[in-house]
Amino acid sequence: MIVASVAEINAEGARLAICCPNCARLRYLNIDRLDQKASLEEVAAGLKCTRCLEPEIEVRVMRRDPKTGFWPAESAR
Repeated sequence: MIVASVAEINAEGARLAICCPNCARLRYLNIDRLDQKASLEEVAAGLKCTRCLEPEIEVRVMRRDPKTGFWPAESAR
């Protein structure tokens, strides 16, 4: 399924996270603070990594593990 907006991600019960390709940090975003009509590209355009200040971060759709029901853990090096 192609997700076009933050509202669609929220409706399906998923979360958004940023992943920094430079320092490998993964952090969840507070989806309620985002423009619900924004696309993932629009969300990513206004963000950067708070650890290394890398402006080219990835915004990922995260879903619970189907076996355990847990969310993937936030990580940092």
